[in-house]
Amino acid sequence: MDNYGLSTKSISLENLGIKDANIKYQLSPDELHDITIAKGQGVESDTGALAVNTGEFTGRSPQDRFIVRDSITEDKVWWGKVNLPFDSDKFDALYKKVTEYLSGKE
Repeated sequence: MDNYGLSTKSISLENLGIKDANIKYQLSPDELHDITIAKGQGVESDTGALAVNTGEFTGRSPQDRFIVRDSITEDKVWWGKVNLPFDSDKFDALYKKVTEYLSGKE
């Protein structure tokens, strides 16, 4: 039996600061496939598989890992080229910008 997570399809992100978002939660592979095709974000191949062009940038850049440096992480993270420190004030500003952007989105 396939189980794609919780049985509820209702979830809120208000506690994270994201308001009035239309959230798609724990969708089945078929639902994800259909939404991707309907939005023009992918195509169905001749074998029926979903094909998506991810563009020029795939994966994660190893130099793009930032961790908030504070009293909790100061002595627990191996700081260097991989784990780059990020100021908590900058994180708060970025978090606010992202939550404002995502509010009201699907």
